[in-house]
Parts: sequence; structure tokens; C-alpha cells
Amino acid sequence: MAQKTKVAFLGPVASYSHQATKVAFPDENTHELIPVKTIREVFDTVQARGTEYGVVPFENSTHGPVSMTLEALADRGDELRDVVVCGEVYLGVHHFLLGKKGGRLEDVRRVYSHPQAFGQTGRWMRRFLPGVEMVEVSSTSKAAEIVATGGDEGWAAVAGEMAGREYGLGVLGERIEDRGDNETRFFVVGRKQEKGEGRGKGKNLVSFCVGSHDEPGALAEVLGCFRERGLNLTSINSVPGLREGMRPFEYLFFVEFEGTGQVDEGVRVKGVLEDLESKTKGWRYLGGWESARR
Repeated sequence: MAQKTKVAFLGPVASYSHQATKVAFPDENTHELIPVKTIREVFDTVQARGTEYGVVPFENSTHGPVSMTLEALADRGDELRDVVVCGEVYLGVHHFLLGKKGGRLEDVRRVYSHPQAFGQTGRWMRRFLPGVEMVEVSSTSKAAEIVATGGDEGWAAVAGEMAGREYGLGVLGERIEDRGDNETRFFVVGRKQEKGEGRGKGKNLVSFCVGSHDEPGALAEVLGCFRERGLNLTSINSVPGLREGMRPFEYLFFVEFEGTGQVDEGVRVKGVLEDLESKTKGWRYLGGWESARR
């Protein structure tokens, strides 16, 4: 019997990351899905060859980028050199307020969830549970597990319907997200491959620091390279640089751009990477993958 391909995701089971992983790797006969405790651990296990792939949340349509994923991609300690993005999954996210069966909304005094879930349900929480204690944990399914295994009817979790079923919880509020079109994009990460690491596919991600933060237009000059090459930017994010030689409030930038893999655009992608080599410091190619949106 052939050995299954191992895939790490942010657990415990029934998290949104678990659901996204099942979308990306639906064949249970060929893939073993392995829950881990943190987003960083997903990256670490891929780097250490404990799994071939990992799935991590990257950004939400309501609450923006996931800071812990950006921190791992920043790789300031140079510990994740072999990990690149190689795919993406979009997942519609609908949140439920879950509590012990028989519990009542008016009895809730403490709510557990992931920071992103709290950010995506802020209006509902302020309206129906003003002043309750909000406790941040590593994932929404972890929040459900905590409520299922401890506390009393005053404890609740913001998590998915799948987590409620997994941990035997009752529903105190359904579809409590602020927007009905709430959606999270997940990245599939793997190890670098030879022959260009997927460069020039539908989407590409790079990170870099600008040469001088004191020079007016330094960032604009770098971004202008993409315009001059006719490459469309699809997202820009940043985190504090915190690297040797960098001062406080100097930043590492992440730029995602389109490049379809056609001959002409492949040449343009190669060209813009050469531009980054000359116009930035500490740049890194973080992967290329086919767009999940057509």
C-alpha cells in the first residue's frame, strides 16, 4: 500500500483550517491530514519534512490579513528558507456561538475564540453580548474544545458549525458574522521545488525591504517596477522588519502579483525579480501558484 502524503493544518480537528485542508486535499485514501497547535508549527513541520504540505489562513475578507501567517512568512530568523506558497483555497466562513447543550444566551459571561473570529463578529458581539469576557485562543475549534471540556453554561465559543457537531455543543447563535459574504483565503505551503520554484504561475508572492526608509519615494520606486513590467499587484502587506541593521518602524513588505506562466509574462516575472535584486535589500521569492479564482 502506497504511503499517504502528509498535510499539516491548524487544529484541533473541525477548525476552518481543517475544512480548507479537506478542500485542497479531498482524497482520504492518498492524504493524511495532521492537526498541529499553531500556525508557526505548520511551517516548521513542512520545513523539517515532517509533512509534505501545510495549510494556513492568510487573509479574511472582513478582518484582513492573519498576522501569525505573515510573521511566519517573514522568517526573520532564517529558519524557513525552504517553505514556499504553492496553492490557495477560498472558504466561506460562517460563525456560530456555541455553548453547552441546554445553555442560554443570556447566561453567557465568557467567550473563547481566535482573534480573527472575534474581529469578524464584532457587531454581533457588541449587540448581544456587551461586556462579556473575550478570551483569545489558537483556533476556533480549540475554543469549542475548551468549552466542551470545562467550565459551565456561562462559557461559550465562536466557531464553525462543524466544530459544534464535533464537540457536542449546542447553538446559541447562528451565522453571527458581520457580513454574509465572509470568506477566508488559505495558503497551501510546501517545500521549494527545482526548476524555478513555480515562478510565473497565476500568482506570485515576494517579500522585501526597501533600500532606505529616509529616501522619499523609495517604496514607490520598487512598486513602479511591477507597473513598468505590466504586472498587476493583487495585495500588499507589511510587518515590522526587526532584522539586524533595521531600525524601529522600518518594514518588511509582502507583494502578491499576477503572472500567468505564458511566455511573455514569464519573461516579465523574471525581469521584475531582477529589478528587486537591484532595488531592494533582503528580498525573497515566496512562491508561485495557480489562482483558485477564474
